[in-house]
Amino acid sequence: MHLTTDTGLRLGRALLAGGVIALAAASLAMAQSSIIPGQARATGQTPPPGPPEASDDSGWPKLGLSTVASLEYAGMGAPNGPTRGPDVNFRLDSTFLAEFTDTLSVDGLFQVKSRSPLSSQDPNRELFINQGAGRNEGGKMKELYVRYGDYRIGKFVQDFGRAYAFLATPFAADFIEEPEQGYEPADMIGVERIHVFGNENGGWRQLSVSAFMVDRTFLHQSLGYNEGMIHLQAGGVGNTRYPENLMVTYDVINKPVGRWGQLTYQASVIRYGKSYGAQRGELWSTLGGDLSIPIHGSVEDTLRGHYSQLRLYVEGARRDNFNGIAGRTRNYLSGSAEYMDGPLVFTLTTSQRWTTDRIEPLLKDELYTASIGYTLPSQTVAAISVGQERVADRQGVYAGVRFTQTLTTCSRCLAKGRYY
Repeated sequence: MHLTTDTGLRLGRALLAGGVIALAAASLAMAQSSIIPGQARATGQTPPPGPPEASDDSGWPKLGLSTVASLEYAGMGAPNGPTRGPDVNFRLDSTFLAEFTDTLSVDGLFQVKSRSPLSSQDPNRELFINQGAGRNEGGKMKELYVRYGDYRIGKFVQDFGRAYAFLATPFAADFIEEPEQGYEPADMIGVERIHVFGNENGGWRQLSVSAFMVDRTFLHQSLGYNEGMIHLQAGGVGNTRYPENLMVTYDVINKPVGRWGQLTYQASVIRYGKSYGAQRGELWSTLGGDLSIPIHGSVEDTLRGHYSQLRLYVEGARRDNFNGIAGRTRNYLSGSAEYMDGPLVFTLTTSQRWTTDRIEPLLKDELYTASIGYTLPSQTVAAISVGQERVADRQGVYAGVRFTQTLTTCSRCLAKGRYY
């Protein structure tokens, strides 16, 4: 693919700005409270094995505050049509947890990201729709819910699929983030029941069932660039009058600790009700898994992260009656190969997307990314990544440098008293 000279210079400056600094293997979406070990701890059931925690001999409430912030300098170049950037973009995912008893807690996720829509006059508006170049940031509550025992009620991201959280590199989730074009069930509000199986033969297993609908409350409004509130007449996936969208998910978690490798996988299905103006409700299904293979290092090294690992991930998903149109389907297939050697991470990813219709011809979209990264002693991850994407007859390159910093104020601390 050939870029214009001006575009090439811009992208060159964007890459040069980071030198040979490298990539963040963990996605910001991992800050979401739908991560399964966190669910297990909150329900009072046994999570996968991890580092021992100090004994709880103090009172309540207990607080948890953690933030993942990133600063990115990146741009998009295309051989035909307008480019975007290079531009500086900021993203933040800040989680909050207040535990009042063993069974009662309040969880929240405040997220700042690029939210302003791309111009409808831009012929390249479908390229890298979840990336930040040329867009304004806005912050809002992506999650805010009450957990009581095995239930959670409020606004949260349903446990459907993992690729939007697990695919490494800053740009790899572009096709699969958010519910309109991808399959992340974001901005949904409802109730969920979580069951963690007591028998861990074959892995730590969880079954979750939820009923939900689109968030039409003030929580959908954002600070900075304001996305406004959603109304029933706006339609869209999950935008039903009542929480009649139903999800069932089965998870199996295996943690490789000093052994050859372990497989973690998930199967899930969502039945969406018919929204305003749609012909049919959608049906989503997904199946995915990752294989983590420690190459060398003791059990202690594995727990401390000072080891080498090869991680392979693949996930497929399907949306029947895509966009509420009877007979239209959209299929996704994503995969990644990641090699980690201590602080260094090298990653290749791809996402393929097929959209079929009873009348319209088949549409095939492709995304490929490559990245290299390094984690500094300060837990700052410096990353340089390049993504090439094709959507219908349009194609472009998105490249840039991203610095990601994790700040944990306290993992669990007392409102009054000592930390632990």
